[in-house]
Amino acid sequence: MSRGGAWQTPRPAAPGARAAIDSPFAAAGAMFALTVACSPFARAAAGALFACAAAGARRVARSSALVAAALAVLLAVAPPLRAAGEPGERAEIERHLAAAQEAFRRGIELDTHDSEAAREHYLRAVMHFERIAEAGVRNGKLFYNIGNTWFLLGDLGRAILNYRRAALYTPSDPNLEENLRYARSRRLDRIEPQQRERVFKTLFFFHYDLPARARFAAFLACFVALWCFASAAALARRRWLRTAVAVTAAISAVLLASLLVERAAAARRPPGVILAAEVVARKGNAETFQPSFTEPLHAGTEFKLVEQRADWWYIELDDGARCWIPAASGELVVP
Repeated sequence: MSRGGAWQTPRPAAPGARAAIDSPFAAAGAMFALTVACSPFARAAAGALFACAAAGARRVARSSALVAAALAVLLAVAPPLRAAGEPGERAEIERHLAAAQEAFRRGIELDTHDSEAAREHYLRAVMHFERIAEAGVRNGKLFYNIGNTWFLLGDLGRAILNYRRAALYTPSDPNLEENLRYARSRRLDRIEPQQRERVFKTLFFFHYDLPARARFAAFLACFVALWCFASAAALARRRWLRTAVAVTAAISAVLLASLLVERAAAARRPPGVILAAEVVARKGNAETFQPSFTEPLHAGTEFKLVEQRADWWYIELDDGARCWIPAASGELVVP
């Protein structure tokens, strides 16, 4: 079922769809595959690298210092690991999950003929979903469900915020992409991105279109292949081996640069979303400063945080314009 011809009704509301969050535990299901995916890759990489380093050739042995340095880089760009919850915590999460799905299902059933009762069920559902997130669960389907629920409640700001959070884990989900696109189309503020950013997205499409985990997996594969080819080239002087070393080194360097640039950008200017229904953007960090624009900013407008002073944020909008807003009027995608 769809809303407005574009927005996808969340599948977790369907009867029997207990896999709405796949698994609410950090070591199981989708969250394990997404948040801990780097662990098996890292183990495989370490094994391959040390196997190559121990191949028996003196020239390969001389590269051990570079291998160690490269492994340190892998640890720097790899996604963090998360520990599984205690049995008691798991039972509590399961309870919230069941309650959230039941409330959501009832809300969908009532939405067509009793909107007020449906709203109460949606509020109950989002409360339980957010309790799961507060317990430390992080996966795309959980934030997707939260975003869907807030959208049904008419809160575009929180819907877009949670869709953005879901995209950190399942960026290639077509339903998520469609719902985020549709939610953005409902915003009151129309802010076009800078021309320079559009050019960058065209030239460096892999950086913007491929999720970080896919780029990390590709980098890891190329990195392992690089050292395998380098080890073989040290033992057998073949032109095709040297060519393979050069190609895999270049691809590894490009992917590593992409990961490091993304991580640096997120740390330097973390993205956020305005949650307040409307907020007056100002030229300084106080109510006494003049407004930056003739109209206030509205819920769902996305920004990058440039600076924080006390209870005020200095933000940059997609078109490059900068202004101050109260910190309480927005929230960061990664809190």
